[in-house]
Amino acid sequence: MGKTSITNTLKNLRYHIKTYGCQMNFSDSERLSGLLESYGYKNTEDIKNASLVIFNTCSIKQKAEDKVLGSMKIVAKLKKDNPDLLIGITGCMTRVPSTKNSEDKDKLFKLLKDLDVCFPIKDLTKLPSLLKDIKPELAEFETQEADLNNYFKIQPKYKTSFQAYIPIMTGCDKFCTYCIVPYSRGREVSRPILDIINEAKKLVSEGCIELTLLGQNVNSYGLSWTDQKSGNFSYEENPFVQLLKAVDEIEGLQRLRFTSPHPQDMKHDVVDFIAESKTIMPCLHMPLQSGSDYILKKMNRNYNSQQFKESIEYIRKKIPGCSITTDMIVGFCGETDEYFQESKAFFREMCFDLAFISQYSTRKGTVAGMLKKDDVPKEVKSKRWHEMNDLLRETSFINNKKFKDKTVKVLVEKFSERSQKLHGRSEHFKEVVFKGPQDLIGKIVEVKIDNVLEWLLEGSLV
Repeated sequence: MGKTSITNTLKNLRYHIKTYGCQMNFSDSERLSGLLESYGYKNTEDIKNASLVIFNTCSIKQKAEDKVLGSMKIVAKLKKDNPDLLIGITGCMTRVPSTKNSEDKDKLFKLLKDLDVCFPIKDLTKLPSLLKDIKPELAEFETQEADLNNYFKIQPKYKTSFQAYIPIMTGCDKFCTYCIVPYSRGREVSRPILDIINEAKKLVSEGCIELTLLGQNVNSYGLSWTDQKSGNFSYEENPFVQLLKAVDEIEGLQRLRFTSPHPQDMKHDVVDFIAESKTIMPCLHMPLQSGSDYILKKMNRNYNSQQFKESIEYIRKKIPGCSITTDMIVGFCGETDEYFQESKAFFREMCFDLAFISQYSTRKGTVAGMLKKDDVPKEVKSKRWHEMNDLLRETSFINNKKFKDKTVKVLVEKFSERSQKLHGRSEHFKEVVFKGPQDLIGKIVEVKIDNVLEWLLEGSLV
């Protein structure tokens, strides 16, 4: 390839990222965007104009993988019109950093003949050399690779100036039998507290008013075997509490959230500090997964319903009115009607504000996928999902009614063309919809709640 052709290639570098899954994945995409733009790529919202399309994937459920594979095949058709288009996959579906030219390839290359590059997100720093392997004219990217110490050193491109996610750790050591994350993201490794504080301070100094700390089990920050051997943490006080205290003291920060904690590690000292903090919002996500002790044991969740209940009671005692959300799985291996009814009754007793309810699907490589029979029929899983979702409508509405005629503080996030109204989140993470000027986006305003629905609150500016 001649110099003119190489120059034209470098001038027309445009990327498009399609992100699936949880907040961790969206945070990962921000770092991926930052890396690509540091090399001269420009973002394009029109996928047809892209020279590089990357799918940041989720594999927590089979449905999520099927959605990605379906979208991949659609994008692959664009290659017929643009043979120079590169297609990549990262995220939870990947295992081996590789290209179509590699000897040791990820299994995804067998499924997707148009795939060019594949890398786990923890191997994001290898992307420059992977791109060079496909297109030698991109070799100058590889020379910058040595400047990247690790994934966390990459400067993200944040979606907004007023909100940001900060990953504080990666990986998982819990090994729930249904979950692929310990295998897709590896073992738990926490960032040094000073690195997190520096990133948080920089964001706040640039106008960010709400931060969300992210981790697969965010409240086990600093506790893994790897963390304890690193010498980066002191244990006179819970490392997660130390981190919360340090972020809470950042001048100019107005809101602090974190997700997802594991019930096993939601100790009293964490709750006690949340109760006295200046910035942590009164909303906690506590993934239950099942209300049946038998199913919880089969899931290897390491707590029972009574322990979970005591934790929730302590939270509600120390943080009155705290909004509590959860995750639930229906149809896990061995879940009889009796066990499901136990789970449903416990869900009702906990009276959750919101829940992400999913139907169990076998994940290859997990303990459940290898050792447990997926013995609940699809139609039964679907029926149980609808039952649980109907119950959620009730509990969500019960909790939302507490805000009728109250005034709440809302961080305005967007203007909806569909509703012609502003949308935002209250302190308790309730979605609030109201009329107002678009220049309020990114600001915290007071809204009086006039109407309460199952999933959101409607109000008017005070």
